[in-house]
Amino acid sequence: MKKSLFVLEAVTFTKKRRRHKDDYQPFTTDISFISFHKRFEEAETGISRFLNENNTWDDIYCFYIRQVPQGVFLTPYCLDGYAVWLYDQHGTLIDERPYPSYQFGNHFNGRSKERLRFHIGDVVEYRGELCIVISVPEEHYDRMLDDSDDCYCVLYLNQDFDSCEFYHSHPECIKVMSPRFPISQKVQNQITRVKEWYAKCLEE
Repeated sequence: MKKSLFVLEAVTFTKKRRRHKDDYQPFTTDISFISFHKRFEEAETGISRFLNENNTWDDIYCFYIRQVPQGVFLTPYCLDGYAVWLYDQHGTLIDERPYPSYQFGNHFNGRSKERLRFHIGDVVEYRGELCIVISVPEEHYDRMLDDSDDCYCVLYLNQDFDSCEFYHSHPECIKVMSPRFPISQKVQNQITRVKEWYAKCLEE
């Protein structure tokens, strides 16, 4: 394994205007600050330092620490690398991808139940939208897969209820978060409707 650096990313969110007051708060996220460190411990300490120096900020979404190799061409924002650690807005470690991404080969062979933050039926955030988890990674696979298989399958809330074609996505586990904002009764009713529609589609 080549020498590596540890890249600390501070991700912030920006609220967008809601069309209706009962809608879930729309928002976008951006990597607002990046720092580079020779050791993982230094990068992790950097999270505490950042929070202490910016304790009036209320728009921190999360932090990532990415272990990336030196001297290797990578995609922007260090999407590829040796490992990734995810921290919540308070700097608490909540998830990780402890193996290299697909650019460096197949390394994923399962995610234990203890490492699953979400389960089928949970409501989560992905890319600023609410979703419902409908499948999770298996605990063990008979062959080595890559990081794209270490994912949840999620349903979006804006479904076409006249068909059984699911508007869904397969986000990596380290890219899924708990809902940040309150969920109104209107949105909760939509969540219930999507769950009932999905269960009915599975029966047909």
